[in-house]
Amino acid sequence: MTDAGAPAAGRLPALSENLTLRYVAFTLLYAAQGLPYGLLSIAVPAYMAEQGLTPSQIGSYMGIILLPWSLKLINGPIMDRWSFLAMGRRRPWVLLAQAGMVATSVVMAFTPDPLQHLFALTALGFLVNFFTAFQDVAVDGMAVELIPVAQQPRANGFMWGGKGLGVAGATAGGAWIISSFGLGAALFGQAIVVGAVMFIPLLTREHPGERLLPWTSGQASEATRSLQLDGLVDIGRSLLRVVLLPVSLVAAIVFFTYNLVRGFLDALLPVLTVQEMGWAHTDYSELSATAGLVSGLLGMVVGGWLVERLGRRRTIAGGVLLLIGGAVAMALLAGLWSQRVPAQAFISAYYVLDTLVSIAFLATMMAISWKRVAATQFSLYMAIANMGLSGGAALLGPLQEMMSYPHLFYVVVGCGLFVIAVVRLIDVDAHLQRMESL
Repeated sequence: MTDAGAPAAGRLPALSENLTLRYVAFTLLYAAQGLPYGLLSIAVPAYMAEQGLTPSQIGSYMGIILLPWSLKLINGPIMDRWSFLAMGRRRPWVLLAQAGMVATSVVMAFTPDPLQHLFALTALGFLVNFFTAFQDVAVDGMAVELIPVAQQPRANGFMWGGKGLGVAGATAGGAWIISSFGLGAALFGQAIVVGAVMFIPLLTREHPGERLLPWTSGQASEATRSLQLDGLVDIGRSLLRVVLLPVSLVAAIVFFTYNLVRGFLDALLPVLTVQEMGWAHTDYSELSATAGLVSGLLGMVVGGWLVERLGRRRTIAGGVLLLIGGAVAMALLAGLWSQRVPAQAFISAYYVLDTLVSIAFLATMMAISWKRVAATQFSLYMAIANMGLSGGAALLGPLQEMMSYPHLFYVVVGCGLFVIAVVRLIDVDAHLQRMESL
């Protein structure tokens, strides 16, 4: 068959026409995103804590390397306005971003004595996350356009589960490789795996009839042409029309607050367990990896189904309420921290609950995004959420100087209560009706 018809023998179908392929492709692309997070934001901070770096140094490192996730709003308009449409609206950007992830990981791998050159380690970590965030915007825009709303919760379960598996693999594998061969070897391994995942966007089209590579035959699909906007002014106007809707504004506030909690805990837990409780950095990384593996599998198997059954708002509120309960228990059981069980239970529960809540958040953001500006709008939500992630990590140093470790968990409680109080105002159905009139 020709490009315009069904796939020829030996050729993969387009993502738009095959549900299973969509699940596989988006799962693996999200897994690739999880690798830098697991290695640079979990395994490396734990290793830094073991090597005696201060909470302020670790918090500053994490705050800076996570900043690109707050700058994704810059990426979205670029992708919505420009692309090589003959290869798809998002796929060229995915390929470019993956290549950047590989290249910067390789450069970082060959940096000598990274902990003795903390500035270089932080700057290169920033660059790796810059390309990872770029990939994320492109993949999310592709997902909004290609996955029907009814299928999004289930797809989000696979995607976030894949990311969890990527985080878990990079955390456990990275910690072991760092201890055995050094940080450079772990980063080189990351480059190899991300490079392997590039075969997915290399071999699959978004729509039938598109070019597989720049020099092969094919043309832009009608679906792609219909969504493409003429200029940045049009993108800006369309974005303002949808984000100024009440549900959009409330959702942005909730996304920010929840991720403030995530960033704070991600910076706090390695410092608390290694420096305060006396764990080895591999102890924390291995527990995080195991919890991430379990939560990732749960997300893939039941996460999307649970969101479909309970609804987005109930899943978020229920997960955050349980997380608050765990934070209160950690504060009250500080006298038992030496026994490790409270911390092990909290970390494990945190990974599972965060996976379920994040799946519900991801499904919410996709559902309220307008396809005309999908990359820009989704990246705006993610930028706001990731400002919370980066800000939460950066708060660790100042707050740790002001209060004890047990009291730090009440920061989680306060933010969590706010999320529960406000999330009920996110009415997706009402928002979809409003978007139809735009």
